[in-house]
Amino acid sequence: MSEVAERINPASSRFDELRDDDGQVRPHWRAFARTLTQLSPEEYARRQASARATVQDNGVTYNVYDDRAGQARPWQLDIVPFILSSADWKTIEAAVIQRAMLADMILRDVYGPQKLMASAVLPPHLVTGHPQFLRPLCGSEPAGGTHVHLSSADLARGPDGAWKVMASRADAPGGLGYALENRLVVSQTFPESFGDMRVARLAAFFNAYKESILSLGASRRDRAVLLTPGPYNEAYFEHVYLAHYLGLTLVQGDDLAVRDGEVFLKTLTGLERVAAIFRRVDSDFCDPLELRGDSALGVPGLVEAVRCGGVVLANALGGGVIESPAMDAYLPAISHALLGEELKIPDIATIWCGTDWGRKEAIARMDQCILRDAFDARPLFSRKSSARLGADLSGEDRERVIARLKQRGETMVLQEISPLGVAPVFERGKFGAKPVSLRVFAAWTPTGWMVMPGGLTRVAADDTVRAALSMQSGASSKDAWVISPTPVDSFSLLANGGRALEIKRHGESAPSRAMDDLFWLGRYAERTESLVRILRAVTARISDEPAAALDVARKLLIPFSQASDSPIEEIAGDEELVEELQLLIYSPRHSRGLQRLLGRVERTAWSVRDRLSLDTWRTIHALTNSELPAADAPFEPAGARFYLDALVRRAAALSGLSAENMTRGPNWLFMDLGRRLERGQHLAWLVRQTVSLADARETEHMRIVLEIADSAMTYRSRYLNVFQLVPFVDLLLLDENNPRSCAFQLAAIETHQRELPRITLAQRSDVPRTIAQEMRGAAANANPARLAFCEAGARPGLIELTDNITFSAGELSDAIADAYFQHATRSRTGSSPYVEA
Repeated sequence: MSEVAERINPASSRFDELRDDDGQVRPHWRAFARTLTQLSPEEYARRQASARATVQDNGVTYNVYDDRAGQARPWQLDIVPFILSSADWKTIEAAVIQRAMLADMILRDVYGPQKLMASAVLPPHLVTGHPQFLRPLCGSEPAGGTHVHLSSADLARGPDGAWKVMASRADAPGGLGYALENRLVVSQTFPESFGDMRVARLAAFFNAYKESILSLGASRRDRAVLLTPGPYNEAYFEHVYLAHYLGLTLVQGDDLAVRDGEVFLKTLTGLERVAAIFRRVDSDFCDPLELRGDSALGVPGLVEAVRCGGVVLANALGGGVIESPAMDAYLPAISHALLGEELKIPDIATIWCGTDWGRKEAIARMDQCILRDAFDARPLFSRKSSARLGADLSGEDRERVIARLKQRGETMVLQEISPLGVAPVFERGKFGAKPVSLRVFAAWTPTGWMVMPGGLTRVAADDTVRAALSMQSGASSKDAWVISPTPVDSFSLLANGGRALEIKRHGESAPSRAMDDLFWLGRYAERTESLVRILRAVTARISDEPAAALDVARKLLIPFSQASDSPIEEIAGDEELVEELQLLIYSPRHSRGLQRLLGRVERTAWSVRDRLSLDTWRTIHALTNSELPAADAPFEPAGARFYLDALVRRAAALSGLSAENMTRGPNWLFMDLGRRLERGQHLAWLVRQTVSLADARETEHMRIVLEIADSAMTYRSRYLNVFQLVPFVDLLLLDENNPRSCAFQLAAIETHQRELPRITLAQRSDVPRTIAQEMRGAAANANPARLAFCEAGARPGLIELTDNITFSAGELSDAIADAYFQHATRSRTGSSPYVEA
């Protein structure tokens, strides 16, 4: 144990979670410390690497705005747990319950009788002047009378070891899903310690949180959904994860509609009533009609539905008004007024500068404290936080701050500087210590508040006073272990529910927006594979057959041309072609290049992350995330061919997973429909581009197209190496036995159309089915000899059929959208037909 303590040497001014004042390991850390002493640094590093790989394989991400990694930035997890004794936890639990009760009572008052303001316990400006105070909700009561169903408090130790509350959340608290994922990873990393130390389990808390909200709904038979801002939100993974774990439907704002004071989910089969919404969208963004008119995240009419009691919203709207640091200055008085008791854990010492005394104190103590906006609820010193150290102010800045205090002091607060306690971490192959905070969650239940035994531990990036504990600002995370004095509860959400389940062969009706995304995921994935195969065919011929490479590029890369100054049809030599290929394959800025297309695949898949299996997501991640050569590196055909070969294999793996692993429900149906539509359109265009006009290089063109269409082996087995146009056209356009032929795709499309629901008026119009039947009929009735017939240097039959398929595919895509995705308003990129030569 002493070996571990020696490797972790925190600053003396901070509370040390691991060791006491005598340098001895604290009792509740000793069992885990023994585990650490038995592990070599190499073994520990191996476990850390394994945990990091698990996080990445599971797709656990946190989108840091403006970060180059974007949505692909892996969640930062340190596997040394943050361990709490049962005595510490008893104190925390009581304090967090008190905070949750206060939050609910304050919101009930400020949106109701407003007695706190009338009795001068709470300055009116802190409520009515708050940008998150939602006046349309005044006088309305949420379903069940409960405003706060989930609250969180960020706790940290001061230098004396006493806990302090850094911030509270009662609007749309985040972090639950990440805390759960941390628990799964770390408990698997140290399974022996986790079992032996009697660490309290989390499942019972999640079950109580879910069931308590559902109990407030009018009917358990109606939908319960989790409302997310969407895939570009920093915590979108958490929303997907929670929806899976709690058995909720993940929705975005445009998936929902309000009719006559009730909320409905837009599905393929019509509107389905929603009884409860687990909200992860900030309150002011939830209704563009009555709140923020510029919001694209909310549901028009949601406030009216709340007034009518037509939906349970958890949390109720308007909770942001009590999250400001200015509220912390008056929370002790509010606790006396509402509960008749002191705060069990105080906040960071805070002074509101809206009084004469507060302004004088701020000016006098500015050099020793932190100044920040009164309504800035961001974590201290995080990204875009208004917090500034008074000691850092220049003379000019100081004068400006004093002037603001005198003129608009009510918009500022003064807070003490409190060095946070440190906990052990493992970074860069060695142990150390860094400042930490603990986010603890409390859930409302009909029988009282329940606190999750553990929480989300955040680790600052450094140990300075300005170290931010925000994931947006580079903080990492830990699992929090609460040591139970009694045997732990073995309840699991995955356990037998105690009653026989009704057999189902299908899931709930799918949201139309999600099916739209899956349809386009299939299209983008197939479009990517088609472009990769063309690029590979050109790249493979640069060295050995430069004339053939140039010829194929001119015929098949025209839709993706003009990456450089010269369009492909004007390129005369190998050097220009190499430059063009470099940009088409590797450049992220070329609007029609491969990297942009891969980005569309990833973004669309991310939008439906909740509907893809883990293996499917991992395959998409492997497809869309590869290490690319430097921008200024010379083009190497061999390296490009290796990269393109890998993409073909990964695209095939994605296709295979969807074909073999997805149940034949709406998810698979629309994804495969998009893939078949794109492949059929591409094959028709491919044949037209290469053989619709008579050409001396026709045999070479057929050989290359068979390679691109992955049908060379089939042709060779049937016709040996004799290349003629009639069998070529038959194999690629008309043979329904060839899974790479156009006719095969058209047959699959027609079959899929018969399986689509026909509930709404638009679906019963049969427009998509009619177009699909006509397309298949045109191919089935075509004669390959007539298609191959040449007149005046052109093949009119071939041109007519391929143009018909290409144009009809675009019509069919629009018809499917009108019939099944009419609720979705997103525009799509690249839905127009291929450009003709």
